[in-house]
Amino acid sequence: MRTLVLLSIALASTTASAGVYVESSEIELGVKPPPAPEVSKIWFDGGRMRSTDADGDGAIFRDQKIYALDADQKSYTVVDKAAMDRMGGQLAEARKKMEAQMASMPPERRAMMEQMMSQMGGGAGGAMKKPVKRDVTATGRSETVGGFKCSVWEVALDGVKDHEVCAAAPGSLPGGTEMLKTMREMGEMMKGLTEGLGQMAQNTASDTWADLAKINGIPILTREFEDGKATSETRLSVIRSESVAASTFEVPKGYKERKMPTMGSSED
Repeated sequence: MRTLVLLSIALASTTASAGVYVESSEIELGVKPPPAPEVSKIWFDGGRMRSTDADGDGAIFRDQKIYALDADQKSYTVVDKAAMDRMGGQLAEARKKMEAQMASMPPERRAMMEQMMSQMGGGAGGAMKKPVKRDVTATGRSETVGGFKCSVWEVALDGVKDHEVCAAAPGSLPGGTEMLKTMREMGEMMKGLTEGLGQMAQNTASDTWADLAKINGIPILTREFEDGKATSETRLSVIRSESVAASTFEVPKGYKERKMPTMGSSED
């Protein structure tokens, strides 16, 4: 969720002559003493994006490719639409095989397997989850974040509040219309993968891209909820126009490429 907020804000300017620097802060709520905020940063210029989170990991988006950066391993993985579609196809095939195997199991064993997979969280078990009803509703409330007014939307899963999104009107931020266009391009890259994941893709970044089509705004604040209480929030803390060096959008020196694994393969 934090990455979505960062991407949304950072892509809010598409002026070729000036880039944008953005910071957002994620804090836990209801914790005493309150922990220090986790600060994430993004640089944007000329259709390119570079993000860095509190752990030093991040991503570069340029030329319709995403370069996922792993700071600990000093490695990167290149992802484009063809790779997403290919992996999506592999996942879809694996999902079909698993569903066929479980369908032939006795009811007791099937129930036990479904429970075990559910406890694992994600993975193959996610394919067997029942569809989640996702509702995105305008609350009528508004807030001001970083000097920008935004409207609050509520996202509920199976009737239970999951998070809030406070979205600014596209015209209130520089390049907002172009920002939404760029986000749709990134969402299109992910389409093949999320289709292959099936139910495993629910409540992931792909759903959030879809939410924005209804919200038609730029998220500058998100709040996560659990049992009706806000547990964390990520909000815009800094946004300014500045010149961004071209090297910002290059993979750091010393990083080695790791190929995206295919189903049934493993890496050392």
